[in-house]
Amino acid sequence: MSEEKLAIDGGGKAVEKLGPFPTKIGSEELLEILSMWRLSPENEARIKEIVQGEANIQGPHLFRYYNPKPSKVEAAETAMRELIGTKYCLAVNSCTSALVASYRALGIGASDEVIVPGYTFFATSATVASSNAIPVIVDIDDSLNIDPTAIDKAITKRTKAIAAVHMRGAPAQMDAIIDIANKKGIPVVEDFAQSGGGSFGGRRLGSIGTIGCCSFDYYKVIVSGEGGFVTTDDEWLYTRAQSWHDCAACWRPDRFAKERKEGELFCGENYRMSELEGAVALAQIRKTEKMLAGYRRAKKQIKDTIEKLPGLSFRRLTDEAGDTAICLVMFLPDADITRRAIEAMQAEGVPAGGIYDSKVRDWHIYYYWEHILDKKTVAADGLPWSAVPENELPKYSREMCPRTLDLLSRAVMVDINYNYSEQDCNAIALAINKVLRSTLK
Repeated sequence: MSEEKLAIDGGGKAVEKLGPFPTKIGSEELLEILSMWRLSPENEARIKEIVQGEANIQGPHLFRYYNPKPSKVEAAETAMRELIGTKYCLAVNSCTSALVASYRALGIGASDEVIVPGYTFFATSATVASSNAIPVIVDIDDSLNIDPTAIDKAITKRTKAIAAVHMRGAPAQMDAIIDIANKKGIPVVEDFAQSGGGSFGGRRLGSIGTIGCCSFDYYKVIVSGEGGFVTTDDEWLYTRAQSWHDCAACWRPDRFAKERKEGELFCGENYRMSELEGAVALAQIRKTEKMLAGYRRAKKQIKDTIEKLPGLSFRRLTDEAGDTAICLVMFLPDADITRRAIEAMQAEGVPAGGIYDSKVRDWHIYYYWEHILDKKTVAADGLPWSAVPENELPKYSREMCPRTLDLLSRAVMVDINYNYSEQDCNAIALAINKVLRSTLK
């Protein structure tokens, strides 16, 4: 054997062929995924027979990179970019990850401040703190989105971004917000987690601010179970967000090159989207317009049928045409009337709920963000709070945004389903009228 010529020197190969072997992901995994769909027992048995009868089934490559087939995640990024209308789009594993990647792409860190609304999912604010910056919490207005006047009053020398959140399907007052931001030279992070596909002034949400963050969590407008996207027109921000989302600088044009300019190389994290989520997201993005049309049709029919009673008002829409219409929000005179009306509507079969109730902890409302209000920290270094002198930190309290608490305590939220029939809409509206006639008398 010692005298045989090595293959590298022109000799014969010792190992001519390996395999073929079954792929690591095979029929068992496919059947588990298919079992998540509610099929009839007959069809489920037929599918199982087909799958198990396939010899040497070749499963998918679930990692978006090094994929021998075109990546579903990459296809979803392209589809999302075209839907939103931005030059760049990055898929991540959640909107929380999108927010962190965006704040970090903007260079936000210790001693910086980011202005956030008092009504948004906690992640908008928590990711500021986890980026070692200081969340500055301000009031909302009757659109249930951040109040531009409150933004203007909250800006300090430390303000490095404004988080404009589009809550419950409807856009914030983006013209006023962008005007303030431009005058002060402050970037705007659009959190459109709950309003994917919505618009303001003819532009899709996520394309108006400096950088956008969308959620594809199961409870959002467009879904993939978990997942999210970063959208922007700024190539540098895209590059930095992309680097942060995948351990830093892995997917630059030349991933092993020296940094092209200061700020390109840094230590990031791992927020990659899997191919399974990418496939679901791609199908959902393609269905967006159909779903939005259904939401808008159903909401309009319900709202138009509700009687205009004294004491009843509706959420102000900053751009009615841009509302995704995933819910109908009404305001009643006080919290007690609202609570009784919600209970009565639910008893009638209306998919109604409240927003703020001091007895119910809801992490969409700043009142329950004790992590921030009490300045809690993950480590002994005390960050992010220790980076700023105590007398310069925001004055947090559970009563700091009174208008937010008042509006939310008087809000009735009726969920809309884009599949509602005309009969469904009529039944919901008539039930609402029945309750309001009794409650507001």
